[in-house]
Amino acid sequence: MTLFRQLLNAMLAAMLLLYIGNIAVGLSNGKSLVEHQMRSHVEDTATSIALSMTQSTNSLDIPAFQAVLSAVSDKGFYRRIYFRDVIGNLIIDKDFAGAKHTAPRWFASLVALSTYEGSAEVSSGWTKLGTVVVVSDPGHAYNNLWHFALEQLAWFTLVSVLISLLLWLTLRHLLSPLRALEVQVNNISRQDFVEQAVLPRTRELANLATAVNRMSVQLKKLFNSQLELIANLRVQSHTDQLTGLSNRADFDARLNSCAGDDSGQHSGVLMIFAVQQLEQINQLAGRVEGNNVLVALADCLKASLGDYEQAVVARRQGREFAVFISDITAEEADRLGENLFNAVTQLSWVGQHDSPLTIHMGFTYSDCVSNGPELLSEADMVLRSFTRAGSSEWGRFADIDGADAPLVSISAIDWRTFTEQTIAEKKLQLNIQGTFSSTDRELRAYEVFSSFPDANDCYNLASRIVMPAFERAGLATELDQLVLTELCEKWQGRACPLSVNLALSSLRSADFHCWVNEFLTENPAFAELLTFEFSEHMLQLAEHDIRLFEAILSSHGSGLAIDGFGLATSGFAYLGSLPLRYLKVDRSFSRNIHAVQDNQFYIKALVHLAEARSLPVIAVGVESQADWDTLIGLGIAGGQGYLFSRPQSIHPLS
Repeated sequence: MTLFRQLLNAMLAAMLLLYIGNIAVGLSNGKSLVEHQMRSHVEDTATSIALSMTQSTNSLDIPAFQAVLSAVSDKGFYRRIYFRDVIGNLIIDKDFAGAKHTAPRWFASLVALSTYEGSAEVSSGWTKLGTVVVVSDPGHAYNNLWHFALEQLAWFTLVSVLISLLLWLTLRHLLSPLRALEVQVNNISRQDFVEQAVLPRTRELANLATAVNRMSVQLKKLFNSQLELIANLRVQSHTDQLTGLSNRADFDARLNSCAGDDSGQHSGVLMIFAVQQLEQINQLAGRVEGNNVLVALADCLKASLGDYEQAVVARRQGREFAVFISDITAEEADRLGENLFNAVTQLSWVGQHDSPLTIHMGFTYSDCVSNGPELLSEADMVLRSFTRAGSSEWGRFADIDGADAPLVSISAIDWRTFTEQTIAEKKLQLNIQGTFSSTDRELRAYEVFSSFPDANDCYNLASRIVMPAFERAGLATELDQLVLTELCEKWQGRACPLSVNLALSSLRSADFHCWVNEFLTENPAFAELLTFEFSEHMLQLAEHDIRLFEAILSSHGSGLAIDGFGLATSGFAYLGSLPLRYLKVDRSFSRNIHAVQDNQFYIKALVHLAEARSLPVIAVGVESQADWDTLIGLGIAGGQGYLFSRPQSIHPLS
């Protein structure tokens, strides 16, 4: 029970006790009053009758006495009037019906009025003739007292309603600072360190609010220092200090995680850029100028690849930079490679006039990235094949004599036709992969992956490969609608939760928001099983739209989650304000984590921060027992990967 109700009930109980005491005192006083009135009334009546009898005759005239008693009106105040002579003989006895009281029997028993007798002597001169006695009837008194109690109850009820309303308003106003403190403390528990700008007027509550504000400030400083420490360590272990790009370890981890992605195959292009005369620049102009050249090359690559969310740009070693972009067609990769080469060859240094800057670029493309070191070797082989000194040039691995041609090619696909036919003919396959608990290794949920037919009409193309084509065709939203519709139909009769990835254009689309609202309304049981996943990069680009989308989902029992967490540099600030069901850490952190101390520290710190918000952290790409044991030791909530299960198509229930 809330404090508000407790205080209100206590005050109402006090009022009830006050009423009971008041009615008890009132009834006691009323009883005394009516009993006094009854006593006085019967005595006066007896005296009046005796006087009338005395005046009506000078002797014991029974008929005359009866005539006097008959003249006494029966108004319900008397129960009996009788006359006895001087020796005690009952001469006249008259009974009255008395007043019928309407008070309940329990009330009459509670009040218990006495019956009073009034007596007076009847005489003739100095001779005593007898005594007349009048016996009272309490009927009218019971009625008066009962009506008095009912009137008090009516007034008490009216006053109680008015006072209750006044108390409700007063307590609501007085306790509003406590509600504000409750909200503030709940926000603090979610690492949203807010402060109360307006302090309560009540001194005790103002002191409490001031103390909570101080606590919020201190916790915010501590929390921010932890975030800064984690971010700095993350940057130091995964970032090149000079250029701010990924370092060799981070690049290799991301490349290998893409090659081993258990959600499907990926196409990809890898390019290595090498500044040929870096040592000469360092000798002639100093290391500062050499560093300027490297920074300029890094900035050029980042600026040129701003439209590619999946691009990984790194300085792998002194003079070499590497670029890897997944899920890209061969034609686009060739065009991008040429544009990048033209952009970097426009760079110069202080000695450009005497010794132009020379940059070589090795290029390799694969429709099915399955081995990261092999791609690096191919691009490096291209670099080693250049023989002309002092001239910038680039080449493709496929053009080198003896190089193996790609086994599968999707470059010949007419992507416009492909996307339109996929939507019209529903040419996609839905696959699922389980997520398992770290405590008992039990299945907790499934993640849904879509695959599409390649040139051989085999469902080998993962959604990440074809999604850029759907985005360019403006059909990504229609594809997401198709996936949800097909999934709802195929998942009938199942109760296991599902997670589905959405395209950025869908999250930004107001029409898609309306469609999802109607779709979930029509399928309430399916809605409660759904969690929609998106990347941190999407959050940076469409945070407002995502928050609007989350409001729709929460009304239907669906939720949001982040996939591939840890690659963006957005930090953790949004975790407290955006309701999320879980975080899925990018697979580059999970692979070989048993041998990478930096990743272990990052995961452990992330788990501690997420636990404060009751936010489970799930590791994906788990492929070895050693990695899984390490992740469990770090406090991970669940895992997903080939160690547990491989993706499989959804089969209808038998």
